[in-house]
Amino acid sequence: MNTIDQYQINIQDSQNHIAIDERLIQVIQEAVCYLLQTEKVNQAEISLAFFGNPAVRALNQQYLAHDYDTDVLSFLLDSEADPEQQTTEIRGAGKRIEGEVIVSAEMAVAMAEKYQWSAKHELLLYVVHGLLHLCGYDDLSEDELQLMRTKEQQIFDHWGLKIPRREE
Repeated sequence: MNTIDQYQINIQDSQNHIAIDERLIQVIQEAVCYLLQTEKVNQAEISLAFFGNPAVRALNQQYLAHDYDTDVLSFLLDSEADPEQQTTEIRGAGKRIEGEVIVSAEMAVAMAEKYQWSAKHELLLYVVHGLLHLCGYDDLSEDELQLMRTKEQQIFDHWGLKIPRREE
């Protein structure tokens, strides 16, 4: 577990598809903190877990009754918001969140090949996407999906990385 300012980040690696070394852990922690700061989240306790497709699919079945592989699952365990800091543009503003983000490293490897970029960048994209869900964004409508895609790219702009175009 690592504590950076007001954010606690716990990372569990239970897969063998992507080497999650100290450097990648540092990048992931930096990305989580940058996103939470950008979203003006007051305090957060985030658990990130990296698995293969079978484990993520089992969780998807168990908790969401979805019988298919997926790239990322987000579970908001607890949330409080300061109403005076809330905005519709920045949905994390003033929040204290506790949540879990479950990522399929196996899917990241497959999709990175499809989109012709690094599996580690694809993995990071899943982390960012999951965190945006915890902040209050969703992708159930076309407008919301486009907002999430914009937010994802804004985070990746911090590293000068362009996310490959996704066709839904």
